[in-house]
Amino acid sequence: MEERELTALAGAFQQGDTDAFKRLVDALTRPLVAMAYRYTGDWEWARDLTQETWVRVHDRIRRYDPVRSFRAWVFTIHRNACLSHLRRAWVKHETTPGEGAIGELGAVFHTVDPLDDLERREFHQRLLVALGQLSESQRQVFVQVDLEEGDQKEVAQALGIKHTTLRATLHFARRRLAAALREMEELQ
Repeated sequence: MEERELTALAGAFQQGDTDAFKRLVDALTRPLVAMAYRYTGDWEWARDLTQETWVRVHDRIRRYDPVRSFRAWVFTIHRNACLSHLRRAWVKHETTPGEGAIGELGAVFHTVDPLDDLERREFHQRLLVALGQLSESQRQVFVQVDLEEGDQKEVAQALGIKHTTLRATLHFARRRLAAALREMEELQ
């Protein structure tokens, strides 16, 4: 859904239109759950955090300024909820955001040729090493855009950065990864 449509729905909801709120929830819940999953690595927590975000949006809709991007406003609330969740002492955080997508790359797809399986496992290991050479922002952008196939503009909004900044970060992340992978290949 386009930003202007979201803004119009948010304005209608500010005026008391509950149907507009339902349409906002329908339009943005899926990317919110995906974002929360990247932080938690758990689908149940992701759904709970998304529901928590919608409760906050419902309670704070009067504070929303229609001049700002509604999507960015919601994703900021959501990101803060995810980060607060991770700060709780009883949350055992074993993976960083995006680990699920990285782990899926390493899933062995049993093919007819065992050499293909071996090659995939070896590439996965090299990729993990190469990803370790990226800065946290480069890694996060690369994982969300390239591995999880996220929309660049939506990822930028979710991370609270400009689209041009995301594109530059992604460019340098790809270059650094390619160089690291080439270097590993040459050493073999």
